[in-house]
Amino acid sequence: MKPEKVDKRELNKLFLAGKPIKEIALQLGSTSGSIRTMIYHERLRNPLDWPQRVNYSGKPDRPLLMMHGYECAECAVMFTVEDDMDVDHSVIVCPVCQSEDVGDKGYGKFVTTSETMMREA
Repeated sequence: MKPEKVDKRELNKLFLAGKPIKEIALQLGSTSGSIRTMIYHERLRNPLDWPQRVNYSGKPDRPLLMMHGYECAECAVMFTVEDDMDVDHSVIVCPVCQSEDVGDKGYGKFVTTSETMMREA
């Protein structure tokens, strides 16, 4: 019997952990189609919490980059900064308007596909 509601926090946790949709559906007592639909709707509401997954075969040519995402409160530009020991993330400023009023919008792996950088869950 299907549950009346799927716990969206648990769904998000499993999704961000990279679990396959079929495995998530089984664990949450739902169907793959329902889980895909829920993820689609949640992604429309809050895309930063539900990033697109990037599938690639084999090992990447370059190591994956870990990046921090930020959004400027002044000019609304979104930008990323590489997670590096030499970068002090407490003093990040907007690259466009130099405002210090930037909000943390997440952390994740980035991989190069074609010539576009994409966020991976």
